[in-house]
Amino acid sequence: MAFYIESMVVGGAEKVLIDLVNNLDISRFDISVIAIFKKSVYSDYEFQFNQTFASHIRYHWLVDNSNPLKYKAFNFLYNKLPKSWLYGILNKEKYDIEVAFYEGMPTDFVAHSIQKSKKIAWLHTHQEHLYNSISIERKKYLKYIYEKYDRIIGVSNSVCKSFDEIFPTLKTTTIYNPFQVELIRRNALDDISYRFNKNTVNLITVGRLIKIKGYERLIESLKKCKENGFFFTLCLIGQGEDKNYLNKLVHEYKLENEIYFLGHIENPYPYIKQADCLICSSYLEGLSTVVIESLILGTPVITTNCGGMDEIFGEVNCGIICENSEDGIYKAIKDILENPSVLKEFNKNITSRGDFFSIENRISQLDEIIDVI
Repeated sequence: MAFYIESMVVGGAEKVLIDLVNNLDISRFDISVIAIFKKSVYSDYEFQFNQTFASHIRYHWLVDNSNPLKYKAFNFLYNKLPKSWLYGILNKEKYDIEVAFYEGMPTDFVAHSIQKSKKIAWLHTHQEHLYNSISIERKKYLKYIYEKYDRIIGVSNSVCKSFDEIFPTLKTTTIYNPFQVELIRRNALDDISYRFNKNTVNLITVGRLIKIKGYERLIESLKKCKENGFFFTLCLIGQGEDKNYLNKLVHEYKLENEIYFLGHIENPYPYIKQADCLICSSYLEGLSTVVIESLILGTPVITTNCGGMDEIFGEVNCGIICENSEDGIYKAIKDILENPSVLKEFNKNITSRGDFFSIENRISQLDEIIDVI
């Protein structure tokens, strides 16, 4: 059984993949993880996980994109030659199940497999974001690609619905991302050098510093909060292409004493656990890994209505799902700054909701799907 990913950089889908394959039944599956590329295709993002695959997982990459000439040659050949032929050149192993664990290159690559394998495609992203600017021909090609798969899995009902609206003849199944709940809680006990301010509301956000995460409008919202006399701090964990721009914005708005860029941190769980509230300001999400991790750790959440959040919260009052806009973010943060005691009310049942996403529940779902395809 092979799982394909673009590259093993630090990201939500990659973290989910590590947890998933490490916990599949070793007596039932002989598992390989195959990265299309040796390193990230984004030059500004080179972080790797300290947590690795279990010893029984075979991991390798197909294309050495650390060499610019090899990377250019691969892209040229991939667009000029029959893709099934290139698959055969790069992939010599035999698999009875092949899983394209992310949209884009992995999905395209596995669709051209020359093996008689069962094929599963995994959707992590709200599809509206991927299809809103592509040509009709490109859309037809992608439909052709997904028709090659025996089963298409989405990480939330909203992700599946967004795909179904684009390709109504293709059927999807929801499997929520799995989480090692007890491991996350244990890792949250690690000591950290940063000390939260006990005299104010401590906010935290975790993610790549890229446009779709909405950090610019989060900073704009906090600027308004400060102008209106509210006290707060925000820890921002992550790296990305927008770091310099966001840093500049913080200095321009004189928020250096309120907003702290902590950079990439391998274990963000102690920070999330010790914060008063986690903020997700994204424009779009498939199923937010960090929001679920926050619930597992008992930390309330303010999040935009950016895909799958009502599914994550379920019937539990875990925080605030606000309008997906700068004004929505501002009003939600303002509400908790005006009345911080509401955070204690959110705290009461959050961890029970986090238990819903345990890895045991999700793996049993995947086993059932594999049995019937």
